[in-house]
Amino acid sequence: WCNRDPRCKKLQLTDLLVAPVQHIMKVPLILKEVESRTEEPSERELITQILEVEENSIRELDDKMKWLKNFERLLEIQRNIVWPSVFELDPKIYVPEFLKPALTRQPCDRIIVSPRRQIINEGLLQIWDSGKPQEMYVVLFDDMLLLTRRKKGLSKKKSSLSENWASSCSRGSTSSNETSMRYVVYKQPLSLDRFFIHDVSVVESASCRLESAFVLVSLNRFQQVVTIHTFQAPSDQAK
Repeated sequence: WCNRDPRCKKLQLTDLLVAPVQHIMKVPLILKEVESRTEEPSERELITQILEVEENSIRELDDKMKWLKNFERLLEIQRNIVWPSVFELDPKIYVPEFLKPALTRQPCDRIIVSPRRQIINEGLLQIWDSGKPQEMYVVLFDDMLLLTRRKKGLSKKKSSLSENWASSCSRGSTSSNETSMRYVVYKQPLSLDRFFIHDVSVVESASCRLESAFVLVSLNRFQQVVTIHTFQAPSDQAK
């Protein structure tokens, strides 16, 4: 009904819900203007106290909206993630027939969403595991690294209040991707305390023709090297 009402000017409900937040952001500016025009010291002190309370409230609200945006992204990843079964990870593995039905689905398909988990960074990298570059979509959480192959889905992504909050702030907004993506997990997640990174130097990159590259060496809890991934970023700055 919101889009059809001419008074809404084709805005969605979430666009209208964020309007009060936009007004709140203007309150400190108004208070500072009032403070600059106030001559009485006691009144200036009172306005300063009110201004401090308002700024603290906005910071708290901003933190909550950042948490909400992060949580929504976790939900989106979990909804669209695909965990290959053990048979897909190792087609030659022998599994007794009576266990096959129970192992057709991974038990970890709900581990992404956690109230305390934060997304640090995400984006595209080239991986050289097979000697040829493959595009990977990498998600760095505060506790693990997830390597995926990203595929286009069919569903449309809906706008959210947290996205509109981001656009209302002065820090800029992120462009929304209209097409939902599917994330097929590559091998297994890597715990952040189980790998180290070797930054490929200029001399090393010249010898192997890998610019803006780094090598991730994964260890198990017995300090045994179990996996090595070579990544190539689009640029040194991105790396």
